[in-house]
Amino acid sequence: MSTIASIDVRLFHIPLAEVLVDAKHGDHHIFELITATVHLEDGSSGTGYTYTGGKGGHAIAAMISHDLTPFLLGQSATDVEGLYDAMQWHVHYVARGGIASFAISAVDIALWDLRGKRSGQALWQMAGGTAQSCKAYCGGIDLGFPLPKLLDSIQSYLDRGFNGVKIKIGQPSLAEDIARIKAVRDLIGPDITFMVDANYSMTVEEAITAAKAFAAYDITWFEEPIIPDNYQGYAEISAATGMPLAMGENLHTIHEFE
Repeated sequence: MSTIASIDVRLFHIPLAEVLVDAKHGDHHIFELITATVHLEDGSSGTGYTYTGGKGGHAIAAMISHDLTPFLLGQSATDVEGLYDAMQWHVHYVARGGIASFAISAVDIALWDLRGKRSGQALWQMAGGTAQSCKAYCGGIDLGFPLPKLLDSIQSYLDRGFNGVKIKIGQPSLAEDIARIKAVRDLIGPDITFMVDANYSMTVEEAITAAKAFAAYDITWFEEPIIPDNYQGYAEISAATGMPLAMGENLHTIHEFE
């Protein structure tokens, strides 16, 4: 039977080896890992997870336990897409995106895990993919690193074979950001792909000024210069500078992406 019998939820606090800093979220001392294991009546199970930068984990775990689990018990686990949509509507009134998306994603991943075990396929195959590889870059939450430590971390990426790197920006002054960008470009040379991530710490005007200043360093993309909600602002920055922009990690629903 593919009927959902129970869901186990666990919350872990993962201490970080060092404090990690970005321009808007402050200091990260721990990450939180929330797991959801969906058990079926036939004895099979699938596990999904979500994580936070150290805040909100209790709320996510509570939503899975108190709102999603009672709703899902007794339902068939085979209609993964249907259950995803149903979970969205179940908590829609109080939670479009945000914590709800983190909670739903953990359960959704568990349901896909079950589907993959039944079908014997990997996720990329179930999703219709045809390739087994992609380009990858390496980066860290490194805004708080002094410049020598930042360059050491970048060198470690190169030593591991990565040909693309990304750093956090959002120092107190644009001059400090530019100095770090120049130092990294000098280290990696002209052939390594290089991106920067401001974690939405700038205004539109500040981002336009920064993008123009970054142009000399061949930046492949400027990530989240401004708050993710200001779609028009991204268009303004792009039109004014021609700089490729990246965003989306803070969008939580297909409607936001559309």
